[in-house]
Amino acid sequence: MYRRLLAFFAFALLISFFIVPQPSLAAPQITVDSSAGFQNKVKYEKGLPLQFTITNDGSAFSGDLVLSFSETYNLGAGMAIPIELAEGETKSLQVAVSGLTDTYYSGGTGDQNIFLFEGGWKDGKSIAFKGSKKIQPSNYSPMSLFVATLTDNQDRLLPLKQLAIPNTEGVEVFHLNQLKNFTLPTEAQAWDMIDFLVIDEFAYSDLPKPTQQAILLWLQQGGHVITGSSSNIEAELGNLSEHLPLNLAESTEMTIPGLEKSIPVIQATAKEGAVVKLQKDGQVLAASQSVGSGSLTQLSFSLGDETVSGQKGYSQVISNFFPSSVANYNAMGGQSILDYMTYEVGSVNELFDSFEVSKPFIITIIVLYILLIVPILYIVLKKKDKREYAWFIIPMIALLTSIGLFAFGAKDRIGNPQIQQTGFFEVDADSGLKGYYVYSLLSNRGGNYEFTAPSSTTMTHRLASEFSSTQPYLSAMLEKGAASNQMTLRDMRYWSVGSIMGQSYIENSGDFSIDLEVANEKITGTIQNNFPFAVESVSIWTGTRLIDIGKLNPGEELVVDETVQSAILSPAAPIGQSYSYQPIANLKELEKARRQSLLVTSYEQLSQNGKTPYVIAYTQDAIVPITLENQRASVESVHLIAQSFKPKLSLSGAITLNTDVFSMNLASANNNGYFENVSDDPYMYYLEPGEYELTYALPEDVELKKADWDELAVTKSATNLTVSIFNYESEDYEEITESNQKFTDNAKNYLNAEGTIKLKLNMTENNSGIPEVIVPKVKLKGVIAP
Repeated sequence: MYRRLLAFFAFALLISFFIVPQPSLAAPQITVDSSAGFQNKVKYEKGLPLQFTITNDGSAFSGDLVLSFSETYNLGAGMAIPIELAEGETKSLQVAVSGLTDTYYSGGTGDQNIFLFEGGWKDGKSIAFKGSKKIQPSNYSPMSLFVATLTDNQDRLLPLKQLAIPNTEGVEVFHLNQLKNFTLPTEAQAWDMIDFLVIDEFAYSDLPKPTQQAILLWLQQGGHVITGSSSNIEAELGNLSEHLPLNLAESTEMTIPGLEKSIPVIQATAKEGAVVKLQKDGQVLAASQSVGSGSLTQLSFSLGDETVSGQKGYSQVISNFFPSSVANYNAMGGQSILDYMTYEVGSVNELFDSFEVSKPFIITIIVLYILLIVPILYIVLKKKDKREYAWFIIPMIALLTSIGLFAFGAKDRIGNPQIQQTGFFEVDADSGLKGYYVYSLLSNRGGNYEFTAPSSTTMTHRLASEFSSTQPYLSAMLEKGAASNQMTLRDMRYWSVGSIMGQSYIENSGDFSIDLEVANEKITGTIQNNFPFAVESVSIWTGTRLIDIGKLNPGEELVVDETVQSAILSPAAPIGQSYSYQPIANLKELEKARRQSLLVTSYEQLSQNGKTPYVIAYTQDAIVPITLENQRASVESVHLIAQSFKPKLSLSGAITLNTDVFSMNLASANNNGYFENVSDDPYMYYLEPGEYELTYALPEDVELKKADWDELAVTKSATNLTVSIFNYESEDYEEITESNQKFTDNAKNYLNAEGTIKLKLNMTENNSGIPEVIVPKVKLKGVIAP
């Protein structure tokens, strides 16, 4: 009997193994595949798209895919992507991140930066999965030129691979709509790694609206679009058509400068506000229109027709419409702007006023304490014969006094968290503000702090230390929504400081109406504040000088009447000093340091860097659209606002133009030499041995046709620097042999039709071991006809 029962239970147990679901099969079985950028190529410190393909072979899954990423070695966060997967389901996802670097060195993120959290990252648990555990793209230098195209036939644009762009490290071309299993990004941030977008007779208007909107926002934030022309160009370009710089008419044929054979060309005129880039015999062949901080360039002929792109010289001709956009990289020592700001602005912005009690108040408390304890307490207790009470009354009064002093001094830190917001913004062509910010929080409790910002404002987290061994997602988590994003600073300690950094674009924010004229060594006119906020310390930034004008409330106007001691306003030049490692003693010094750090940092990001003067001002309004959720905070802000301008000039008679009047550009002649401006002096550079090209350009407002140049002087001081000047008449370089060499009879031969002077510098090894030199300077004298 017992044997039969035992056999029955054994048989039932065996059957249960086949009928009852096993625990391992009741769990999600996830496989993740990932890629980054375009064709898995990314550019250091630039925004990029990420693509994930997620397959579930197990039970239903609900939770978050978390990417732990570092934008630079100082910045990073986690990104949580919510996922719902049914059994057997596969999904493809695309998101954008602000940057991706490889932290493989000591303190790097190790072998994994992709995680799955069942139930969500806040309260769920991390689970194992198959496939990609770490995103590993091919990383390219910020000095590489990334060109994306939209074309129906990539063979039409093969010559783009032969683009010759000065000061870049090679060209990568991506034919986006020809890539397999790739969806065009719908976030502007994903396009950040692209320097130029070329549209070649492509039905751009058929793209999904979110994609078109992302491209337009990328364009407004500093992107560049290049397109040819066709009879149907306005219908083809969708939301970009209103920014086209050319009015098109009839077709004709003509020879383009640089090409051997004539090509079909559409007769065109430039629209108001457009800048002509190429013309011949009065026919406009190319023009550019500013769109926010970016530009749209239109050619009056096809970019990809065989009759055009098949000609010898096409690559050189088209290269002229791809100006280098990476010049600032060397100027900041090879760092991105946000990485540079972590030291220059972030270190100052994270300094909060320490709690304190004034000395007179403390002295008063001590005097009252002594009077209370010694005479009054002694007399009262003696009279009541209760002197033994002094043993607990005196310590209690001391304790209450200490608590009161602490609460009084730290009342600001106890009541609410404190936020300091510091940034700089430049006014663009559409009265928008584009800039960068640091947003530092001093906590008043331990725990998480959540911040929300619109999608046009990026957010990343300043890591506690460079090469931190902590995974970035453990410090901060970013969650993206349709119209806004949320960043959570995780597990902040009591009275600790955390910082969010990023780029922000504020549409239709306002501008300055600038109407200024320079005549008789004076600048006169008006400046009006069209912003919805007040500004102070309004100044004209010319050369290394700031001319203080005053302050302006919204809608107010200032009358300017200042002596400048020059016939022309010099372009803005680097000014100020770094406060990143200097001690700061009090609030007044802290405010000064924050403003100075903005002045130092902003110059390299100004779009008219070295070309024009600027009107700058500061506002104490919190203009960066970031809000702290579920808690009120005490916010203190300072932001620099900058706007370039070209004053009216009244030039006639004898004129002398010193070096600081010219706009200067230095570039490596062979893309191998490294250079860096190493001091507040805009002419002092660190130069590695090699060959460089130095150009000086006259301000555009100088009417060259009315000028007769009598003398050009070139001054050089470095003994290990060979200098040659280009003679446009002989089309050859001539060596400068004297420390102050003057050209009198033929001064005009060294300026071209655009007013540019071109020098070649050859840096040799310095026996002294000091590779810092003052680059050559120029001085021009002449007469301007009335």
